[in-house]
Amino acid sequence: MQKRSYYGLLSTISLSAFGDAFGLLAMEWLVYELTGSKLAMGALALSSMIPEQVLRLLGSPLSDRLPRVRLMAYLAALRLLALLLPLGMGLAGQLQLWHLFAAASLSGACSALFMPTAMAVIPGVAGTGKLMRAFAIIDGCKGAAALLGPALAGVLTAASGALPALGINAVCYTAAIFTLLYLPKMDKPAAPAGSFSLPLYLREMVEGFSFYRQFPAMLTIMMMAAVSNLSSIAVWTMMVPYVREVLHRDAAAVGSLSTASALGYLSGLGVISLMGEIRRRRIVMLGTLGLSGIVTMLWGFIPSYPFALCAVFAAGSLGPFFGSLSSSLHGRLVPGHLQGRVNSVRFLIGGSLSPLGALAGGAVAELYGVPVLMLAAGILPAMFAGIALCIPSLKALDGDLSVLEQRTRQSREISVTGNLPV
Repeated sequence: MQKRSYYGLLSTISLSAFGDAFGLLAMEWLVYELTGSKLAMGALALSSMIPEQVLRLLGSPLSDRLPRVRLMAYLAALRLLALLLPLGMGLAGQLQLWHLFAAASLSGACSALFMPTAMAVIPGVAGTGKLMRAFAIIDGCKGAAALLGPALAGVLTAASGALPALGINAVCYTAAIFTLLYLPKMDKPAAPAGSFSLPLYLREMVEGFSFYRQFPAMLTIMMMAAVSNLSSIAVWTMMVPYVREVLHRDAAAVGSLSTASALGYLSGLGVISLMGEIRRRRIVMLGTLGLSGIVTMLWGFIPSYPFALCAVFAAGSLGPFFGSLSSSLHGRLVPGHLQGRVNSVRFLIGGSLSPLGALAGGAVAELYGVPVLMLAAGILPAMFAGIALCIPSLKALDGDLSVLEQRTRQSREISVTGNLPV
């Protein structure tokens, strides 16, 4: 049953990622066709990110209070309904800009809890000794979906327009919902149901941050993730105008660049699997983050489609080192009863600067051009990774983690018994 639950969860995540590749390109393309404005494209990303960040904070205890798999099914159903609004209006020939913004806002709100809840389920169905492999397989399947999805979405959009791509996204969400509904009965709430009270709920929200008070090195890592995501969002939000105005190509080129990035990501995962257990986590995580920034800077200097393919491949191959190591660290160090809340806070911190990236990306590209935006977006992660390498506390993440895991167990004993460990 445990294996069936894991692979069912893996299928759900992969289907969602594959569908999102179609939906994201389709909505960005529709906004650009309706307005021709880079600021409008940045505003579309912003309309998704702000509800996502707000609900990620306010709703963080829900992943531990409610049955997790059932919650994921409800969230997927709401995302499907959100998508049907622009799809239906587009098919009727009545599509307006606000339909796309409304769909992006509701979808973003649902995304706030979907992935943190999925991440909270994984340690329970994979086992502690297999966490690194479990997260790597999930990252690999997401990467494979992102590899195939953008290429097909770009070709489909170039040939038939953006609405059929939205239809593929809807089909994928529907399949993901059915996959969740047929998972084994494993979705009991991680936290005791009890009677609801506002003080208790607020206390559970605060508990999601307690992990980062106990492990400040992990807070620093997530702040690095926030800087990386700011830069990445700023660049990829402007990918459509970059392809059309700098490279002078069509939607198929947008899909090709996304596919090259995903192919690089899969290559990076392959390298990780060959390396086995990585003990010098600090150097690997921050080093690859800094290198990805340097690649982005070079990308901005050279307005060439072949070089852009090489750049996104190289940046993609560096991404898994930071992401997979961060996920495995959270899986090993976060107590089971706090997984949902801490993962929500983790994604909250990691995405905290993403709205700024979407807004600033559109503004910088509008004023100075996309190449200047890429140069600035590369400088940030490279500079902050260099600074973080000089922070002594991050050395605790290297080597054997048994001491840190013992601190986690002691924290669990204190929270349950109210006594200090002997």
